[in-house]
Amino acid sequence: MTPRELFGVHFSLWPHEFVFQNWSNALQRLAPHAMTSCVVSLAVSALTLLVTGPAAYSIVWLRPRGRNVLRSFMLMTQMLPAIVFVIPLFVMFSRSNLVNTLPGLILADMTVTVPFALVMLTAYVREFPYELVEAALVEGAGQWRAFRSVVIPVMTPGLVTIAIFSFLMPWGDLIFSLSLITESSLQPLILVLYKAFGHYGVDWSFLLPGSVLTAIPAVLVVLYASRFIISGFTRGALR
Repeated sequence: MTPRELFGVHFSLWPHEFVFQNWSNALQRLAPHAMTSCVVSLAVSALTLLVTGPAAYSIVWLRPRGRNVLRSFMLMTQMLPAIVFVIPLFVMFSRSNLVNTLPGLILADMTVTVPFALVMLTAYVREFPYELVEAALVEGAGQWRAFRSVVIPVMTPGLVTIAIFSFLMPWGDLIFSLSLITESSLQPLILVLYKAFGHYGVDWSFLLPGSVLTAIPAVLVVLYASRFIISGFTRGALR
C-alpha cells in the first residue's frame, strides 16, 4: 500500500494500488546486511554445538567436579533477561577491542545460546543408553572416539534441534546488536529493521516488507532441518 492509503480514513486490508516498489526498496536496504546475519547466526550455531556437545557428554557420564555448580549457573542465566549482560559485556569487550566486530557479537550471542543448549543437551544425554558407549569402550575405543562414533549419530535429532534454536536466537537478536555494533557496514538485518522506527514516525513501507524478507531465511532453515528432528531416538540407537 501507499502511505496515504495505509493511514487513510477508509482502511482496507486489500490495497487499491499495489506498490511493488516497497519490496524492491526493502530488498535493496537489507541485501548488504544479509551476509552479516548469516555469518553471525551460522557461527553461533556451530560454536554452540562444538562447545555444548562434548560438555553435556562429560557432565552426565564423566562426572567432573563442579558439574552441579555449572548446571545451576546455566539454569540461573536462563532466568535473567539478556539486557542484564549488556553493560558487563560492553565494558569487557571495549577493553578487548571486540566492540564493532563480528567476533564480539558472536561471543555475546553465545552467552544466551550456550546455557540454553547445555541444559537441553544434558537432559537429552541422560536418556541415552550408556550401554552403547560401554560396548564401544570394551572394543578398545576411547571416550572421544565413542562420543564421535556412537553418541553423535544417536544424538543427531537433539543436536539439530539445538542448532536450529542457536541459529534463530542471534538471527532475531536486537539487544546485543544495538549495544555492540554501531558501524553501519557490520549491522545485521534486525538492526536495519529497527531503523524504521524514527523520531518522526515509523517507516511502514520498509518495515512491513522488510520483516517478511528477514523472516524468510529463518523459516527455510526450520523447514529444511525439521526432517532431522522427526527422526526418532530409537532409529538412531539402531544405527
